[in-house]
Amino acid sequence: MAMVGQYQGPDGTAALAVVSPVWNIIYSLGLLIGIGGSVLFSTLRGKSEQNQKKSNEYFSAALIGVAILAVLTWLAVVFFDRELLVLFGAEETLLPLARRYVFPVKFVVPSFLFTQLMAAFLRNDGNPGLATKAVLFGGIFNVFGDYFFRFRRTFLFVFL
Repeated sequence: MAMVGQYQGPDGTAALAVVSPVWNIIYSLGLLIGIGGSVLFSTLRGKSEQNQKKSNEYFSAALIGVAILAVLTWLAVVFFDRELLVLFGAEETLLPLARRYVFPVKFVVPSFLFTQLMAAFLRNDGNPGLATKAVLFGGIFNVFGDYFFRFRRTFLFVFL
């Protein structure tokens, strides 16, 4: 929001405030399945080495669950974006800008859910160094990506 506020001003910040519940719900669904499944996964793995097959079944069930939620959420965002944004407070003057900000989200909805699922399982898979690297890389990419794609829009338009 800080980058958009600098670039777009108060209207951009207001539009993101309307869009943010959409991706917060998407992230939350990924966290719901990811944390729930990964806790069951790691609990079984911690009890005994013989539970590896059963723990893998929890991962598979979580993966299937997140895939179902991803499809349902994707359909909701693609076909009901206007209604969702109005529900979260977009007025007619702000709606076009909010729809512009939600447009790229439509292309990556499943990745939001799968990222949260995989992050939860990664944290519980016994490799804290890899989990730390993944979180740091994601955060660094986010900060520089915000600057690059918001202030250097010509790069973005080359690919669109």
